[in-house]
Amino acid sequence: MPMMKNVVGLDLGSHSIKAVELRQTLRGLEPVQLRLHGSTDDDADLPELLRRFARAHHLPMEHVIASIPGNRISVRRLDFPFRDRKKLAGAVPFEVEGEVPFPIEDILVDWELVSGERSQATVAAAIVQRKHVSELLAELREANCDPRVLEAEGFVLGNLCSLFDLSGTRLIADIGHCKTNLCLLMDGTAVATRTLPVGGAAITQAIAKDRGWNPEDAERSKCEDGIFQLGFNSSSPGALAVIDRIARETVRTLESLEPVIGGSPETKLAAITLIGGTAKLHRIDEYLAQRTGIPTARIGLPPEEEGAALVAGGDPVLFAPAIALALRGTARASTRMNFRKDEFAYRTDFRQFFGKDMRPTAGLAAAVLILMGISVATQITLDSRRAGQLEKQVAQIYGEAFPGQPVPDNPIAAMRSAGVQARDRADFLGVYGGNRSALDLLSELSSRVPADLDVKFEEVSIDRRVIRIKAFAKSFEAADRLESQIGEADPFRAAKIDGEVQTSRRRDGKSFNLTIPLSVPGETS
Repeated sequence: MPMMKNVVGLDLGSHSIKAVELRQTLRGLEPVQLRLHGSTDDDADLPELLRRFARAHHLPMEHVIASIPGNRISVRRLDFPFRDRKKLAGAVPFEVEGEVPFPIEDILVDWELVSGERSQATVAAAIVQRKHVSELLAELREANCDPRVLEAEGFVLGNLCSLFDLSGTRLIADIGHCKTNLCLLMDGTAVATRTLPVGGAAITQAIAKDRGWNPEDAERSKCEDGIFQLGFNSSSPGALAVIDRIARETVRTLESLEPVIGGSPETKLAAITLIGGTAKLHRIDEYLAQRTGIPTARIGLPPEEEGAALVAGGDPVLFAPAIALALRGTARASTRMNFRKDEFAYRTDFRQFFGKDMRPTAGLAAAVLILMGISVATQITLDSRRAGQLEKQVAQIYGEAFPGQPVPDNPIAAMRSAGVQARDRADFLGVYGGNRSALDLLSELSSRVPADLDVKFEEVSIDRRVIRIKAFAKSFEAADRLESQIGEADPFRAAKIDGEVQTSRRRDGKSFNLTIPLSVPGETS
């Protein structure tokens, strides 16, 4: 079962319906089928033809990409002095409003950023009337097809660059039955499009008129024999005039785009690439090359093995528009236009997730949820047991620390509170180096001062690591003796006179400062 629903590119031509079904996997794209269904049955409308087509080839309709016909779209190139996409999203409709003869509420606008730098941008804005989107969606829904994306028919051809070798600057000419879509590509990006209201049907009509045939015979002769005889002469001048018109309008389109391509088409264009049913007309590529002065050829096979496999099921000349639409629904898409917006926005039908195809997935999902529930319940039970064991261990530690006292509801909080209280009491009583109180230190100092030593302690300062004493003695010898006597005790061994002994003439004696670093057992003072 695929990881995602297959993508179907649906090309709704006036002469035939073409569909390309792709499967996107972790390794890339895989072709499923390329199908064509003639739409020449005058008794059947589009919804009926599409229903037959889908039934005949078992086409999935959950992820369909279609397009608005190019003759329903108007394209404008707009320049802006900024490149920020949020600003462009608001500015493009405002600029378009002044260029169309319809109220802004009657149209839909989408756009592509085609060129620009940091401080400027050029966008191609595509405009379509809402009624045309509504009519197309109504027909497709009648055929049980609700496309996720409605692209612009000309611009979507830019997606072919991800599969075919369409490098540089070139023109794609999609010559269909009733119209010809032109798409200018520059470095893999679709930058401009135009739709010509002429195609293969006009050639058939000209042949029928010139030779007095019915349309069926004229179509058969066109497809089997072509229209060219020796050189580029033709027995149907009318048919030749139609192709001349396509060539002439192509040149006019390219000449109008000279500012975009940076020069004359003859020197700047790499080639004209032909796709579409009428592009298969014998020697039409040679004739268009002669008339336009630009190398012209039908689209070839993709260079990559994956691409070659993708189009192995059908002629890429015929299926290129449908391939471009299918690519639009994959990670390889380079175009982003979508007229399914506002009231036409695609809405997921969640009923599909309960169909037969999704029952295995739903069963697996249910099994995963059940296993997750069992895992969570087991984890909760184990965590509860561990918590009970920890509570017992904490209660035992509390009983050992505070024998004879009942264990409170929160032993950890009680022990933390007892620790804080003990620290506060220590600070209040004054506990210093070696766990001695200030009173202990003063007693020790007093016991170390000889009774016959004439020394006065004028000021005593005690902190956690040092004792500082300001003293007065009658002689230098008394100061030295005090230093020696006090340094004999363990906590005072580092006692020393700090600085010089000062002579006080007024008091007839010596003033000095005695500093005693406190030694702590296990530490070096």
